[in-house]
Amino acid sequence: MAGRPRQYDFDAARERHEQTTLQNWSDTPDLMHYAFLHMPEFFQHALIHRSGEICSLGEVPDQDIARCEVESTLGTMALEDYVEAAPVNGVVITRGGDIVFERYPRMRPFDKHLLMSVTKIFVSTIIGILEDRGLIECERGIRHYLPDLAGSAWDGTSVLDVLDMASGIDCPEEGIPDAYSNPEQPYYHYKASLGWLAPTAETSDTPYAFMPKLERRIPAGQAFEYTSVNTFVLGWLAEHILQKPFNEIATELLWSRIGAESDALISVSRNANAPATHGGISATLRDVARLGLAFTPTGRSGKQGPVVSDWALDKILNHGRPDLFMEGTLGPKLTEELGEQPRHNTYQWDFVMADGDFFKGGYGGQGLYISPRRDMVIAFFGTPDAEGTENQMTWVARQLCNSDF
Repeated sequence: MAGRPRQYDFDAARERHEQTTLQNWSDTPDLMHYAFLHMPEFFQHALIHRSGEICSLGEVPDQDIARCEVESTLGTMALEDYVEAAPVNGVVITRGGDIVFERYPRMRPFDKHLLMSVTKIFVSTIIGILEDRGLIECERGIRHYLPDLAGSAWDGTSVLDVLDMASGIDCPEEGIPDAYSNPEQPYYHYKASLGWLAPTAETSDTPYAFMPKLERRIPAGQAFEYTSVNTFVLGWLAEHILQKPFNEIATELLWSRIGAESDALISVSRNANAPATHGGISATLRDVARLGLAFTPTGRSGKQGPVVSDWALDKILNHGRPDLFMEGTLGPKLTEELGEQPRHNTYQWDFVMADGDFFKGGYGGQGLYISPRRDMVIAFFGTPDAEGTENQMTWVARQLCNSDF
């Protein structure tokens, strides 16, 4: 892994452009690494603007953390050695609002890296803000807010079911090896309607038109079944409520309030400006850590007041539905990876532990781990190695937050 470049020269960049297609940009490890760091070269984007005072992150390197031993399939080694050896592009760890560990072995600090599904936290946090303001009641049916879904398979699905990945809609990702590549799979057509895969004659012109066509697989509220169309519907809900495009909503409600240092980007479709709210945001690693701070004691005690209210944070920590978690495929998979069973998933977070730590991951090796009890944020980016293996930073982050340093 040490040979993967932090920066591509002209010839290397040109070679990757010549090799990249809509079918391989996110599943060939070498091309994925380049694409994840240079998304605007391949897709249309809208800006999520920063504004206001930058959230200052103190730099207080902690050698105890750097040398903390962690286990992985590579063996037992110090964190700093694992980050260098594993397919990790960058890591930022904060404690009490200070950066205590920061490495960029395979990217540059200012690069805007694709977040993939960590993007979903932008959407769910915005829904929580709108709920807190009384603009949404999550117990109501999604069709109440999006009339275009009335009479479709989404009938009988509450906003909360969509937030908790329990809509029961038949558009699976987990456990379907060809979900991203087979035009016979509905999830393929979702990505194709966004312009992320090549369309076929059956592909809808926009994801807005595709959502009502989906069918139901199981009753809503029965199981945690991961599908990104849930997130698109939530972003559409925010757009409908506020009558603004999603990038402007994210600017107003999040990015201008967390003290971001740089603008973020979100991929949008060319024909309808439809946002890839499931996984299309690119941002710097430090700014992702700043987003994570919004959920920690230090970040929530700032002079401008918390971005995430006490009520919204309590929803995440204490009001999930544990009975959903081990149903479906992802709950058991996450339990096996962690070696312990999380308490629940909710509000698009992949898991919430019994001790209050919570996490959101993204395809290829992205992650945002929040530990309110340790006042810590662990944000990381990655892309698979030549064998297609992702990093194990989710498990590593869990070990770090349970270590005595």
